[in-house]
Amino acid sequence: MSNNKFLVNIACGNVYVDSWTNFDYFPVAPSIVKVNLLKGIPCSEGCVDVAYSSHFLEHIPRHRVEFFLSECFRILKPNGVLRLVLPDFEEMAKSYIAYRESKSHQEADFLMLEIFDQMVRTTPGGELGCYYAQLKERDPKMISFVRERTGFRIGFDKKGASWKDRIYQIKKNPISILHLVERAYINFVLAFLPSAFKVQNVSLATLGERHAWMYDYHVVRQFLVNVGFDKVKRYSAVTSSIHNFPFYPLDVDEMGYFRKGTASMYIEAIKP
Repeated sequence: MSNNKFLVNIACGNVYVDSWTNFDYFPVAPSIVKVNLLKGIPCSEGCVDVAYSSHFLEHIPRHRVEFFLSECFRILKPNGVLRLVLPDFEEMAKSYIAYRESKSHQEADFLMLEIFDQMVRTTPGGELGCYYAQLKERDPKMISFVRERTGFRIGFDKKGASWKDRIYQIKKNPISILHLVERAYINFVLAFLPSAFKVQNVSLATLGERHAWMYDYHVVRQFLVNVGFDKVKRYSAVTSSIHNFPFYPLDVDEMGYFRKGTASMYIEAIKP
């Protein structure tokens, strides 16, 4: 991909490309720009060649989705491309039914957990985190199944961090101390709320863990058309209309697995 193109990775998390402009609310590296993306994308109108966002759309409140997509449309140049990656609810639903009907109940149970946990969890990691911890090194077949479905590597990925890890992170990226202060402040405020209210209404899942909604291709396509995009098309983790797209590290990991698993869909749309 040409170095003179303006390429942005929106809500990059811990997967970013140094030659791109990377945005996230919680930067994990000094080169990532801290942004509250629900207030807009800090780029001038019509200046971006490629905008990429992976597993962010489903975390946005549903009534704000068109605003976010209109921001993507605004910053793109004519013929600029938006590439979205997000969970495919249609695929999940069909797979769940197929596994249940074939009496593959362990797989079907996991599909149900995969669909609902991130929508209802109230603690960091949720039920999925507990499931992964229990599964570790006990069931190679399901470990492989989870890796294929979600991209999660049981035994390799960490859901939490020790205090030594946190101190190292602060030294490498001082802005991360603000996140610890925010968490301490939230816990302080929650201490004064009635316990019954907290149980029913408060989630301590970290920002970016919970899904606000689930989508299939047809719904996302309509959103994109509504804000002005054209030529909406599905791709895969290893195909794109974008010349020299960096599949690794964005959509494929170092071992060639789909980084977000087979339950994701890959959608590209062009600004006329």
